[in-house]
Amino acid sequence: MQTILDLIENATMQAWIWGPLMGVVFGALFAGVTNSPTVNAPVTVTQTTNTYITKVVVNQQRSSSGDDGGGAMAVLIAAGFGLVFLVWKYAIHIDLVHHCLWALLSTLLSFSLTTALVSLVKGQFTSSSWGVYIAAPVVILAVCGRLLSLAKASFDPELTQLASQHTFLDFYVHSLSTYGQSLMIFQVFGVALIFLVMVFTGVALLHYLALMNQRSYGPLQGFWMFLTGATMFFSGKMWFLVMAIVLGLSYVLVEPSLMPTWATQR
Repeated sequence: MQTILDLIENATMQAWIWGPLMGVVFGALFAGVTNSPTVNAPVTVTQTTNTYITKVVVNQQRSSSGDDGGGAMAVLIAAGFGLVFLVWKYAIHIDLVHHCLWALLSTLLSFSLTTALVSLVKGQFTSSSWGVYIAAPVVILAVCGRLLSLAKASFDPELTQLASQHTFLDFYVHSLSTYGQSLMIFQVFGVALIFLVMVFTGVALLHYLALMNQRSYGPLQGFWMFLTGATMFFSGKMWFLVMAIVLGLSYVLVEPSLMPTWATQR
C-alpha cells in the first residue's frame, strides 16, 4: 500500500504518467459524450458561433466604482514586498513549481490530443477551421513547454540552497547581484505568464468543444450552452494574437540575455 501511495505522490510520476493519463481520461469523457453534427448543422466555426449568438441573448449590467487612490503607495509597497517574498519562495521551491507546471502541461496536452482524436473519429471536423482551432492549443502548449525548459535551464541550482539559508529580504538584497535580482524577478513574471497561457489554452479548448455541441442535441445541451457562453472570449481569432503576444513577452522575460540583461545595463 505504501508503495502505491509513493507512486501516486511521486512528482515525476505525476508529471509524466498521472497527468497525461488524467488528460486522456477527461478528453475521452468530454469529447466522447458529444454527438455527431446533425444534417443541417452549421459547418464552420464562424457559422456555429453566429448560430449560438442568435440563440442566446445575454443582458449584463455592469457597475462601476470610484477609488480615491489614497492607499496607492501602501499597496505598491506591499506589492514590492510580496514580489520579493515570491522570488524567495520560487528559488526555494523551483523544482516543485516546475514539476507541477509540467504535470499541468502534460495533462492539457494529452487532453488536447485525445479531444482532437475523438472529435475526428466522431466526424466533428466538418471544415478545416475546426482543425485549426483544435490544433492551435497543442502548438501553444508545446511552446509553453519550451519556455518552461528555458526558464529552468537558466536558473542556478545553488540559488535554492542560498535562499533556504536566508530570509526573503536578506536573500534578495544581499545574496543576489543586480543582474541576479533582475533575472529572478523577470523569471517569476515569465513563468507566471506561461502558467496563465496554459490555463487559458485549456479554457479555449473547452470552448471549442462546447461549441461543437451546439450542432447537435443531447441531455447535456444546457451544460454545453452555459460553457459556450462562459468561454465566449475565445470564440474568435483574437485570443490567438493575445496568446502569441503573451508567449513572446514570456520569452523576453525568461531569456537571460534579454530583459534581465537590458534592465541591468540601464
